[in-house]
Amino acid sequence: LESHRVTKEAELLWRGVGPDDFAFQLMHMGPYMTRSVGNQKDNRVNFRPDDWQRKLLDIVDEKRSGLVVAPTASGKTFIMYYVMDQVLRKDNDGVAVYVAPSKALVNQVSAEIYARFSSKTYPPHSKNELMGVFLREFNSAGGVNEVGKWKNCQVLVTIPHILEALLLSPTDQDWVKRLRYIVFDEVHCIGEQEGGVQWEHTMQAIPCPFIALSATVADPSFFHGWLQKVNEAKGHKSVDLVQHTERWNDLYKYVFVDGVLRPLHPFCCLVEQAVRRTGFSADMSLTPQEMIQLFQEVRRIVGSHPDWECLAPATFFAGGGRGFLTKLDARRYERQLKETFLKLLKEDVITSEAFSSLVQALQTTKSGELDDKASVSTSALAAIQDGAAAPAVTDLTTMAKANSYLKAPTLLRICKTLDKAQNLPCIFFNFSRQEIYRMLTQLTQELKDQQWNKYYGTEEAAYRSKKIMEKRMAIYKAKKEAYDQAQKAKASKNQEATSLRKDGEGEGRGAAKGEANDAQDDIMMDEPEPPVDLADEIDPEFTFHSQKVLGQWQEDIEDELKELARRSNDKVFVEALRRGIGMHYEAMKRPEKQAVEILFRRGYLRVIFATGTLALGINMPCRSTIFCGDSLELSGLMFRQMAGRAGRRGFDLQGQVIFLDMSFLKVQRLVAADLSSLSGEFLLSPTNLLRVLLQLERLALDEEKGKAPSRSKEEMVKCIAPMFSLPFFRSVDADSNLKTQVAYHTRFSAELLYREGLVFTNGYTKNLASLVGHLFEVEPANLVLARLLSSGVLHEYLHREAPKQRKDDRSSHLTVKLTTILAWLLYRRRLPKGARTPSKRKKHHPSALCPALKPLPTKILAEVKKFNVSVFEIFQQLAYAVASTRKLGEEDFCLPFTQRKFRNSWDSRGVPFCEDSKLQKLYLEQILRYHARSPFAALAGLNDEFASVNDLIACSRKVYQMDLNSLPLLAAAPDGSQENLEPSNSWMVDFMTHGKRKYLWEDNGITATKAWALIEGFKEAVKMTIAALKVYSPPDSSDNKDIVLNTFEKLYEEIVKYHKGDK
Repeated sequence: LESHRVTKEAELLWRGVGPDDFAFQLMHMGPYMTRSVGNQKDNRVNFRPDDWQRKLLDIVDEKRSGLVVAPTASGKTFIMYYVMDQVLRKDNDGVAVYVAPSKALVNQVSAEIYARFSSKTYPPHSKNELMGVFLREFNSAGGVNEVGKWKNCQVLVTIPHILEALLLSPTDQDWVKRLRYIVFDEVHCIGEQEGGVQWEHTMQAIPCPFIALSATVADPSFFHGWLQKVNEAKGHKSVDLVQHTERWNDLYKYVFVDGVLRPLHPFCCLVEQAVRRTGFSADMSLTPQEMIQLFQEVRRIVGSHPDWECLAPATFFAGGGRGFLTKLDARRYERQLKETFLKLLKEDVITSEAFSSLVQALQTTKSGELDDKASVSTSALAAIQDGAAAPAVTDLTTMAKANSYLKAPTLLRICKTLDKAQNLPCIFFNFSRQEIYRMLTQLTQELKDQQWNKYYGTEEAAYRSKKIMEKRMAIYKAKKEAYDQAQKAKASKNQEATSLRKDGEGEGRGAAKGEANDAQDDIMMDEPEPPVDLADEIDPEFTFHSQKVLGQWQEDIEDELKELARRSNDKVFVEALRRGIGMHYEAMKRPEKQAVEILFRRGYLRVIFATGTLALGINMPCRSTIFCGDSLELSGLMFRQMAGRAGRRGFDLQGQVIFLDMSFLKVQRLVAADLSSLSGEFLLSPTNLLRVLLQLERLALDEEKGKAPSRSKEEMVKCIAPMFSLPFFRSVDADSNLKTQVAYHTRFSAELLYREGLVFTNGYTKNLASLVGHLFEVEPANLVLARLLSSGVLHEYLHREAPKQRKDDRSSHLTVKLTTILAWLLYRRRLPKGARTPSKRKKHHPSALCPALKPLPTKILAEVKKFNVSVFEIFQQLAYAVASTRKLGEEDFCLPFTQRKFRNSWDSRGVPFCEDSKLQKLYLEQILRYHARSPFAALAGLNDEFASVNDLIACSRKVYQMDLNSLPLLAAAPDGSQENLEPSNSWMVDFMTHGKRKYLWEDNGITATKAWALIEGFKEAVKMTIAALKVYSPPDSSDNKDIVLNTFEKLYEEIVKYHKGDK
């Protein structure tokens, strides 16, 4: 028997562990290393929380506030649901608010809240609702869109702009009083130029504790310190800082080049001089595999250096008492590895040549290679099994920007590669709406073409397919014939039953039996559907959807797709969804966007093309994120947010970040750049002061009428005070004098409101103050519009132009002329010098002066100039007042860039004049006195009379913060020219002329995504203006309707028509 034994040599994935089993673990076992998790059960949650998570639970239980800084996928969002759970359990009156940075996140969270807490019930006749959603476009509660019903909900999901409006609304203070907890998600958005001020105001004005969540705050100490000061000023409990630095899943970085995924070591993206000067970025982490690769390559370059040899895994981890490594051990090894590397670099053990050699060596190191032992990693093995060619040995630093990501073969290959390696689902991030739609179209068409070639590409395949379709058609015809016969029989029975009923027969049992038979016939047979052609049905070989998910939810998914196909005109998009491919951007139609979000969360869609809308979100798990194309919006902060979508806790062991067709310089900046410190904008607003005065005035009027106030005046003032004393702003020059500057800014803002006729000397509001407060989001347009209305020039202009309207001349319509005026006020865009005149078209012509905006009518222009002059005078006085509180010091005589200092007094020899010197008298008489102007600018013989906005900003002392954004001027020319306003883009007038968004790129240089956002904002501003004007206008009458209100209403209708009708 022994002679007949057959032995088969087993194929080995590696030859052996080798002498250093710790190095083997770092190279191959990184994703499987034990994570540090909580080992104690906590009855408050249904999992074992980590220590930092348990601290969060304690903060909420003690009703304190907390700032949570933890990486994406670390498990921090559970606390928001715990907050909601605590509020819902306590009573039926308290309110918890979730503040999201984007509408996409609002939709996700709303669905999750309903799924978790829908079991809560309320008394039979109670108006309470579980959850409400409040956005600009709509507000609802319990799924019912009804104005004002959101007040009945216990959990409100909204965005910062809406919450700020509610907190400062005089009529909503009864709801504000019910607030118990607020959760701010992605709170680092407070540092953004657009929208950051709304985050700041909400955090200053809230009357309850909060939890603020973020994954990308570089140095949270300043932000935490500011939150502490705000809470102290309001008399609230202190703010706890909970910081967790360990990401649950490592992110492995790749570059897709030459048709193959090549690993990208983070050290390949380092700039030697920057590392020598400032070290590594605070959040740059290495995977265990990258750690051992770095150790090996540095050892090959520097040799047996004692400091580096101590980091040999066998030596470093010796005596640990365990034979295996944990994630915590790997992080400890990484810290020591980085410290020693920097030491060798500063000691010049690693020279410039050695650094360059290291970068080149890390590029060519094969994934999974451990010293001289041949080994293949899982991802490399999958690529080999896929038949991928070996990558060409090219220098990654020479990579240039390309556009192959817009071509079907590249997209299909990268998706197939990820699918083979089980690294789907994935998200392709690109900030261009046109490009993501093109990518979706190209990939979908490529799959359809390959499927058609499979079934009809050759004569033999076409013959087989023809036979299969003939067989299916025969089966269909047989079923159809049987169905038709059944229908005829049913019709005959119905006819017989009808005749019996008419004759008075069929009473009693016979009738009941007939009715039962009819009901049985109704459910016996469904009408068969015609067979789908083989080239049109979804072949598993040519789709990326999840077969497992389709098997579990087939009926629901098919219903969703059928409903979308009925409502959407985009057949390509629906076909893409059927094949597991979707896209997501801000301007998508709501049904399409919801379908993508639902199908992606369920796992059916596995390839998504998205703009930045999915960068901020929860419960959208994917295994890979792919960056393609280039955009100014793709910053280091945005990159970290987008990359964090990959490898979510509870779903994957690791995540993949892939760069496609990006230049190496861009990749280098994204990977190696440090996060900028979080700081807000210094944007104190006169309108904000007016809104507070309106709120306090409403409270005073209620007291005079004997009404019980919704909130006490003391409580309201405490919550509002930080908005005028503690701005979230960091400046080296202005920090020491910030409190004084804020106080003076508030004082001169009140002066501006008084000059504009909006407040009395006692602070009570008058005239169009409510309109200005209602349009707070579009300052200074709200102040200028109030001036135009109160002066009567706008009414006069529209009355004069009304008889000149001609149906065949679009530019003569009042709505277009009103748009010309509003385009100077709302969402104005500067027109760069040398802007080209667009080429002529046969139809859809823009305005006559495109791309330049037509000048304002004479009287309206005069009012705008008066407004700008008034604002400029007030801010000159503000600069002088603040500067007068601080004497000239050494910092005023120091050049900002070279830091060269000059004397601010005589030298040791003293005054160079005699006591009765005539020269001294003449010298002192010709000296110009100044407080606000910089001494260096004053050398030109200038005093505190500034000539222009640029002069004020550039040549003033740095004792206060002032820039173009902080002055509420309207289109003021920076050079100080008083004759004309700054040239502006005619984009909105052009859109109202031809009604086509696509031509805004050709004529005005505005992309489709930006154009949609601008038109949407303009439309909402017009809508808000109409609501405010109706308060002041006389009762609606067709004979005596205000011409301004009437024109605004017609303008809104036209914008909606063009905006919706433009495909």
